[in-house]
Amino acid sequence: MTSKSPGTNQYSYRAIAEELASRIQQGEYQEGDKLGSELYLSEEFGVARGTMRRALDILKRQHMIQTRSGVGSFVAFHGHSMESTPSWTDAIAKTGSVSSTKVISIEKMPPTTFLKATYHVDCDIYRITRCRMSGEDPVSVEISSLPSNKMLDLLMERGLLGGSIALTMKAAGMIPYKSVQDATVGTVPELYGKQLNAQETDRYLIVNRASLDSEGKLIEYVISYLNPNHFSLHMEFERTEENEGNE
Repeated sequence: MTSKSPGTNQYSYRAIAEELASRIQQGEYQEGDKLGSELYLSEEFGVARGTMRRALDILKRQHMIQTRSGVGSFVAFHGHSMESTPSWTDAIAKTGSVSSTKVISIEKMPPTTFLKATYHVDCDIYRITRCRMSGEDPVSVEISSLPSNKMLDLLMERGLLGGSIALTMKAAGMIPYKSVQDATVGTVPELYGKQLNAQETDRYLIVNRASLDSEGKLIEYVISYLNPNHFSLHMEFERTEENEGNE
């Protein structure tokens, strides 16, 4: 870590810029990696956001980084973020709720027309349907589609590792690099409504999430039917100099 400003207990913006540049040059950050939000970095270095903004401006002028206006959204369980944990089971557990997941079915089948047309999936997929419980209450049904590969085929001969899709994907070398998520509100298909004890007119949060690897290939597509009494869609917008100028 670079030294602090003389006579102070804080880093100067120039010292921070030098430290971050050093990390980039030493390969700690690769091209395309996220450096971290302005708020996150400010907290790491213990400085005001204005100081961090000046440091990042230096790196931008040196063409070492690019920045975009901060916008993010994620699914929340009783107001708790579910984005920063490796699985929703872990996220729900952190809220203090007793969570369990029941596997309804695992099928190997040809890819759907949607997956072929949208994500160019040309191999068989594993479609895994699960029902998530919070205590005694069913709170979601999730249908995951995993494109098959040799390692995944070997693993799936014995089923999901520890009952976990996340662990199974990791063991198969299917590491998410980027995810795209869309959310709508609608009714639940009858097949899954029975699992959720849902009525025909009940409205649920429907989330579609595609996870891609570092080469942009689909490694998981999930459709989730979420009980709105437990789940919500939370959005965050970060005010920056860039979007202030567009107001």
